[in-house]
Order: sequence, then C-alpha cells, then structure tokens
Amino acid sequence: MIPGGWSMNITDIQITQMQLDRIRAIVSITLDDALVINGIRIIEGSKGLDVEMPRRKPSGDGIRYVAHPITNKAWDELTKSIIHEFEKTSRGEFFEGHRCND
Repeated sequence: MIPGGWSMNITDIQITQMQLDRIRAIVSITLDDALVINGIRIIEGSKGLDVEMPRRKPSGDGIRYVAHPITNKAWDELTKSIIHEFEKTSRGEFFEGHRCND
C-alpha cells in the first residue's frame, strides 16, 4: 500500500553524532529490513532540530534529493522517529553509532 499511506516500518536507525556547522548527526535508516537510506542529516535550525534527507547537487542549479518521503504522513513518521532516537543518544542512553530496533 503505497498511495496515501506509510506502509513501511523503520526497522533500524543508526546515528553518528557530530558537530559540524549546523549538522548534529548523520543517520542511516533501514526500512522493513530490506532498504537502507544513508546520509540523512539532523540539523540545528532556528526552530530546533530538523531532518534533512540525502541530496546531491547536479550540474546546474538546484538540489536533487536522492531519497525522500512523498506523503506528509510518511515524512512526519520518519522525522519523529529519527529525532526521538537522536534525543535518546544525546541523553547518553545509547552509544554513538548505535542501533535501535524500537
């Protein structure tokens, strides 16, 4: 069920914390133990933490996202899960580069 809903489960989140400008962590997620998305960033913005999907800059203008949710529901679930795990690592509940299977 892809149209209109989030049908994949996040089965693994790996977080590597860092301090590089606004970047606070680099994240890899696994969906349904079948698909990995690397290079997700957690950034510190003026309104707090935010998630930025992996992207590249092709020749010419603009930015092209390599992978991203296409529904608001999927985006909200992904963002909420990633920020939640990052906050747990920041409190020292897990080691840097940890795995989480919540």
